[in-house]
Amino acid sequence: MAGPAGTGRAGPGPRATAGPPGGPGGRPAGGRTGPEPAGRAGRRPARADGRPRTRDAEAAGDDRPPRPRPEPSPVHRRRRRVAAGIAALLLLGVLAVGVRVVVYDLGLFDVEGVEVSGALDVPQADVLAAAAVLPGGPLAGVDTAGIAQRVAQLPGIGSVEVGRGWPHTVTIVIVERTAVAVVQTPQGPMPVDASGVVYPAPVPPGLPQLTFGAAGPDDPSTRAALDVLSALPEDVRGQVATVDAVIGGGVPQVTLGLSEDRQVRWGPAEESVRKASVLVALLTQPGRVYDVTSPALPTVRS
Repeated sequence: MAGPAGTGRAGPGPRATAGPPGGPGGRPAGGRTGPEPAGRAGRRPARADGRPRTRDAEAAGDDRPPRPRPEPSPVHRRRRRVAAGIAALLLLGVLAVGVRVVVYDLGLFDVEGVEVSGALDVPQADVLAAAAVLPGGPLAGVDTAGIAQRVAQLPGIGSVEVGRGWPHTVTIVIVERTAVAVVQTPQGPMPVDASGVVYPAPVPPGLPQLTFGAAGPDDPSTRAALDVLSALPEDVRGQVATVDAVIGGGVPQVTLGLSEDRQVRWGPAEESVRKASVLVALLTQPGRVYDVTSPALPTVRS
């Protein structure tokens, strides 16, 4: 029997019965049964990289790469090239200005000295005076060609090479002339180098003397005499005291005066190498006149 009303005690309620999980009627708790809404069912799963799958990729069942972007038009490519070229030119201009400031304006590479090498008979003071290099100016602005031209005018200088020894030095490398003969001039005996240049300098001992007229690099007799001397072996050349070259038939005829009052009739300077070889064999024979004018028919006379 139910208790009196108002006592505050509830009567026995209905018993719990077993049923399908979820809410009443077998529906899942908190949700509805049946097919998903069209909007939710139409949502496609995302790719591994987070982008939504396309219909084609979903139909194929795999992740396909995205479609390539269209190539830029030739006009766009040309504009890009022009822009890149302008940027490169601007960069080069900035670099050039920077280099000029460092090399010329900041004094970091100014001339502080001159280094001379190769000067033996030519006084170094003469070389420095002819070079006329002023200290303090930028090394990059030194006129190396002008320095070389001035130094080359000095007697006894065969060749000059002027360079820059960074960061502060001008370098001058000299090759002096080598005397191969001596010639008598109004100023006295002077050496002659292998090119026929006569220059004022002390005459080394033991050189053969050119006995014809004025010697010079453009003189046919000088060239013929020096060609013959250069063809002789060193031991034979050391026996030569005089060289004469008289023009005969338009061609210089060379005659060598050897030690011990011997003479070599050389003739023209042609075939000098062959004549020198023949002369070496002839000098093993006693005689006073050795004729190699015709190297095929040499003669020795007492």
